Amino acid sequence: MNSPELQLELERYRESAEHYRILMNESMDPIFSFYPDGTYRYVNNAFAKGVGKAAADIIGRKIWDLFEKEEADKRFAIVKKVFEEKTVEEIEVRVPLPSGDTYYLTTAKPILNDTGKVETVICISKNITRRKIAEINLKKEHDLLLRAMERIRTLSGLLPICAACKKIRDDKGYWNQLESYIEEHSEVSFSHGMCTDCSDKLYGDQDWYVQMKKKK
Repeated sequence: MNSPELQLELERYRESAEHYRILMNESMDPIFSFYPDGTYRYVNNAFAKGVGKAAADIIGRKIWDLFEKEEADKRFAIVKKVFEEKTVEEIEVRVPLPSGDTYYLTTAKPILNDTGKVETVICISKNITRRKIAEINLKKEHDLLLRAMERIRTLSGLLPICAACKKIRDDKGYWNQLESYIEEHSEVSFSHGMCTDCSDKLYGDQDWYVQMKKKK
């Protein structure tokens, strides 16, 4: 190949490389790749923005420089497995930010060289924050429902109640005021008043009470 042809081929290669670089950098999904020791080989703009750093400050640094050890170890374990077993793996990750937690589903894929060895592991992440928050809220509601059902089960069946003072005996053998027992085992709160029969018994012989009833 003569020099003009070589120059033309090199120019085409540069244009192609620039084209794919732009595609990667402009992707809305975080894209990044690793060396075997956990060093970032490439990160696109979406990944850099997602962790709150510039791409130039990430490339060449290890995963432990970006995340706390426990989180970095969890992520690198997947990358290491892909390097060693040449498998495609998925992992759900959380990125804590001042604006709130962001959740991603990351797919890690091995890229092989001509000899069949894994040269790099490329990762693509999908933002699943809305779905994850919905799952978290659903679990909270589920837990609340379970606790409510447990309280309902506690109040179901036969309750030993004193025929005279109306105290309730709990499963430990202690006698509790009716209001205290129900409040402890349910979401019910009491406000006290007095029924007509009791009012008549207590105040029926008093003039002010008789006059009040006449006005009604």
